[in-house]
Amino acid sequence: MEVIINQEQEIIRETIQKFVARECLRDVVRKQDESREFPADLYQNFSAMGFCGLTIPEAYGGGGPNTLGAVLVVEEIATMYPALSAAFIASAFCGGNIISTLGSQQQKERFLPKLVEGSLMFAYALKECDDSYDNSQVKTRATKSGKGFLINGTKTGVRLASRADYFIVLACTEPGENPVSGLTLFVVNAKDKGITIHQQEKVGFDSMSLCRVTFGDLALTAADILGGPDMLNRGNEMYSTIINSEHLEVAGTAIGLAQGAYSYAVQYAKERVQFGKQIVNFGAVRHLLVEMAIKIKSARLLTYEAAWLQDQGKNYSTEVAIARVTAIDAAHTAALNCVQVLGGYGYANEYDAQRYLRDALVLLTGGETIEVIKTSIGEMLNLQA
Repeated sequence: MEVIINQEQEIIRETIQKFVARECLRDVVRKQDESREFPADLYQNFSAMGFCGLTIPEAYGGGGPNTLGAVLVVEEIATMYPALSAAFIASAFCGGNIISTLGSQQQKERFLPKLVEGSLMFAYALKECDDSYDNSQVKTRATKSGKGFLINGTKTGVRLASRADYFIVLACTEPGENPVSGLTLFVVNAKDKGITIHQQEKVGFDSMSLCRVTFGDLALTAADILGGPDMLNRGNEMYSTIINSEHLEVAGTAIGLAQGAYSYAVQYAKERVQFGKQIVNFGAVRHLLVEMAIKIKSARLLTYEAAWLQDQGKNYSTEVAIARVTAIDAAHTAALNCVQVLGGYGYANEYDAQRYLRDALVLLTGGETIEVIKTSIGEMLNLQA
């Protein structure tokens, strides 16, 4: 299948490229990363451009659904500043895409117009602290209390939890012999009493927090169920939609990061002279760059295909899972090869190669591990006897 970027999407790409060239200068990003502070000013400048509504239908003020266009935004920002792309994802994907797809009418009317403005951020609170990725092992409980629920439990690896306005929380509402059938997704106000956020130490994405979030007797109503009261105990059905969105978000970030590392390495290789010639002319260096380019090209096509399929309303579960695995591999290869091309300078903080490598490691975090994703791909490909 041939995925064609239409004229509107090309304009989106070019506009973001100009924004990155103007606002995300290397020294600016380096200082922001070193400060470990969220790039609030940069994000405000970006959100004012109106791209946060790309995943949201026109009926709610958005310009979509244009998932492929949104992926292009993620990719272009991530070439220079992956942590800033995470802020866009928190609005356009975790918020806009999920509420547009799974939200109740009331939730759409409440959240989508603000998400179009880029004034709200959502975060997934899915992963349990015991590193279990099996939905039957969800320990976070939402027990009935009067007409509502009380949530208790802890989630880990919650991206941008310290900045999020709302969490999408997976909880067990009806434990029993088949726990998977008793799961429910909730939309939780991140500022409510009963929530404790603890920032976790990590390597990479230093401007983006990765947090452990604890819910202690947090009171919710049936209206807080993602999709409305009728979706009680149907969280497992909706979970795949969230995971597919996360696959796409991570894949877009990964190919952007990989492209950034590749471009940085190429520029260095063309400028660096040893033994009287530029090192890009050395076979070993050129092979490293070619390996990067091959993997980036493959990952980009797979990711675009998955985004295009979603925009067409087609099933894209297999394609997007494969895209995520391929894109993460491309990012890791590109980041490591970039360090190798720079040699000793690749480990120096004054050069960006080490930052690309650190940021690439964070791509392994999320709702599912690479091993779990590969297992899912095997099942979707019917690779069982």
